Amino acid sequence: MKNRWIWIGIIMIVIIGVGGKLYMDKRAKEKQQEDLHDIQVDLAYYIFNNYQLYTVDVEKDKKLNQEYNHGNGTLTTADFLRESDELKEYSKVEKIEFTGFSVGPMNNLEVHYTINDVINKETSLDTISAETNKFLYGIGEHSGEGPYYLEKKKNATNLSIPDDLVVYYHGGID
Repeated sequence: MKNRWIWIGIIMIVIIGVGGKLYMDKRAKEKQQEDLHDIQVDLAYYIFNNYQLYTVDVEKDKKLNQEYNHGNGTLTTADFLRESDELKEYSKVEKIEFTGFSVGPMNNLEVHYTINDVINKETSLDTISAETNKFLYGIGEHSGEGPYYLEKKKNATNLSIPDDLVVYYHGGID
């Protein structure tokens, strides 16, 4: 009879231990999901207020490059740069879709996302601000492979981003 109570006690301890472990694992996963969601909110806000898209007519750009001919054509460098800027057709960031998270080769968190369904980007998060205790986003001044490019705005805005413009990723880190 005494052994029976010992076995019941051991089984109860095992059940409580396994249950506690499952609860703690579930809570850790929920905490990770909250952190990843906060990163997505902050990054979407940053992109929405600091960046814009542009595209260039390929034929006009090709013609302009022929006229410039690497500085040996009929256009001066100043004229070429001015006319190149005039070819840009700007548009606002209208949608940000987060597509995943991964760990990079330098053990940093990489966020994968698509802007306006035309530019696929990846941002590495490896530096945390001492002032805000949040990640610093290094997207750059200008990026893209064409025909769409992402460019930093000359004057950043401070607008709230409507929730319907962001599609959040609810998976974990791959």
